[in-house]
Amino acid sequence: MSDRDLFREFEHTGDIGIEVEAPDRTGLFARAALALGRLMVAPDGIAPNETRTVETRAGNDDDLMHDMLSAALNVFLADGFIWCETRAEEIPSGVAVTLRGERFDPQRHQFLTEIKAVTYH
Repeated sequence: MSDRDLFREFEHTGDIGIEVEAPDRTGLFARAALALGRLMVAPDGIAPNETRTVETRAGNDDDLMHDMLSAALNVFLADGFIWCETRAEEIPSGVAVTLRGERFDPQRHQFLTEIKAVTYH
C-alpha cells in the first residue's frame, strides 16, 4: 500500500495533519500507526524482524487514537524502534497495536520528519 493510499497529509498551523480511512475500527488504528511511522522514516529497507505491542485504554475513540499514537511515537523516540507493518485488535476499553519492524539505523533508513508529539486536531 502506498502512502497516498494509506493517508492524506494536510497543513495544520506549523504541524503535520493526516487523514486516515479504513474499512473497520481496528483497521483505522493500525493504519494510523503505520502512517505515523511512514511520516518519520521511509519504509524502504525496514525489515519486520521484531515486534512491539502498544496497549492503550481510554474512555472514547478520540482519546484512544491520541494515546495510541503517542505511545507508538514513544516506541520510536525512547527505543529507536521503527515499524513497517501494523496490526490492531480490540482489548477491554481499548486497543492493542502490534508494530513490526526493527531498530532505526541511520546508515540504512532514511529519516524524513521529526515528530515531537501527537496533538488533537
